[in-house]
Amino acid sequence: MAVQSMDDIVALLSDDFFYRVRTMADCDFVLYEDLNGWEFPGGMTQDEAWRLITAVRKQAAIFSPDDPYRTVDSWFVTTTVMARDTKDLELRCMAGFPLDSALETLQGSPYVTSFIERTLLQGMEADRAPITAERVHEIFTGAPVENDIERVVSNYFEISHDADDLARRDITYGLIETLYYRLVEGADAEALPERGEVPPVDPRVLPPSTRECIDAILRRTDLEGDDEQRMGPFLRIVTVTWYFWNFDVFPRFNTLVGLLLRNVLAIKWGLPVLSWLPVTYYPFGDMNTPRMEQVYRSWAVDQGFGLDFTSYYTVYAKQYLRELDRLSEAVRRLWDLNRRVGETVSGDLNERQKSIVLAVSVDPDAVLRIDPHRRTFRVAYATARRDFLDLEQQGYLVREQQGRAFVFRATPELRRVLDRLHEQAEAK
Repeated sequence: MAVQSMDDIVALLSDDFFYRVRTMADCDFVLYEDLNGWEFPGGMTQDEAWRLITAVRKQAAIFSPDDPYRTVDSWFVTTTVMARDTKDLELRCMAGFPLDSALETLQGSPYVTSFIERTLLQGMEADRAPITAERVHEIFTGAPVENDIERVVSNYFEISHDADDLARRDITYGLIETLYYRLVEGADAEALPERGEVPPVDPRVLPPSTRECIDAILRRTDLEGDDEQRMGPFLRIVTVTWYFWNFDVFPRFNTLVGLLLRNVLAIKWGLPVLSWLPVTYYPFGDMNTPRMEQVYRSWAVDQGFGLDFTSYYTVYAKQYLRELDRLSEAVRRLWDLNRRVGETVSGDLNERQKSIVLAVSVDPDAVLRIDPHRRTFRVAYATARRDFLDLEQQGYLVREQQGRAFVFRATPELRRVLDRLHEQAEAK
């Protein structure tokens, strides 16, 4: 379609079609397929309409810094919905805000630690290293590891507990390498699974080397080092994890390293709650629909104006918000149960001891160990041991010998108390 004059251009851009499409794009992402069946002005084809819309949108784009392995522009548009969702995420995940304060108090509860376990499980699936949720939970609670995969799982939990200390360090090549080598420490690296192929990206985005990937990651973690200041911490974190999910930065377990770095960055940038949230990789978990598949293909292929990442960021913001809502609801339920435990269970229990009682309220047959409790609350072994011994003396726990270590279980009396609490909760 030929445009003859400036008046023609203005008339075209003022057409109701463009008004409707630009409004749609500001409220959600718009894909090429969304224009199927539309009537276009001036005899325009769908291909021509899509190219014009994309060209107009690109004028408001944010461009990712150039990378030496990439010969195509990567950009995205900060739509109204993206700005709203990212600001909502960042406010709700901030250090010292209500959810962070609640998690600090309730961090040992299985209601919330299950989010850490689910994050790991999704990462293991993406890294082609299957393991059951039951076994992950056993390792989290201190069960001895039996093979190389389980050693990686145990290492992941250990590194996660050190995330606060790691966040005090500068983000450097050495720190990122440290995450990888600590993750596979004690395991036979050659026996660990390789991830295999990931969904293809545009052919002009060549597989970068480890050095190129980490250089690109470091540029995106430098909040003051580039000219583009409109990328907030959440968008930068999504960009950083993109490298680990699409390229082999390291020989194995790229997804897990990306998640660990995400956790460190979230804490470093004042968004600690973000580190609790599970987020999956394509095909987007329970958001796996034909439309989500097309989302992936839309940003991974150049339609004539570079790679438009708008839909990619939008989808991940939606995923994080869904998980944030789930975490908020879990914390709300836990506060209620925590209050009722304090009212029902006699004795002066500290918050750590309440977390022990809550653990057996979820699983009456749970086997509890001192060391995971110590790591979770970052206290000395003697302090963690005293938490358990006090509960034993008060008649809530019974001590057993398992191998060379002591373990603890709920007494029948505690089980009866917890049964009453659950009955009261169900009656409401």
